Amino acid sequence: MQVEQAIDTHGAEAVYQAAARYLEGDSNALVAVGLEVEDLNEAWRIQSTAWQAMPLEDQAAEYLESYRFLAGC
Repeated sequence: MQVEQAIDTHGAEAVYQAAARYLEGDSNALVAVGLEVEDLNEAWRIQSTAWQAMPLEDQAAEYLESYRFLAGC
């Protein structure tokens, strides 16, 4: 499955989160959204593509969640 197909099927945020989990060590995360990767670079590319497809509101929510995590809130 192509990244764009996975985004159409599962949504950009789901693909973004799956790539994030893969990059954190969950080797099955991208398979759950129909994508297989061979290396971390490909997973990062998938995450970047999904990020760009996310609405600004979802991107802002992700920024806020990341900030809260890093700030310990």
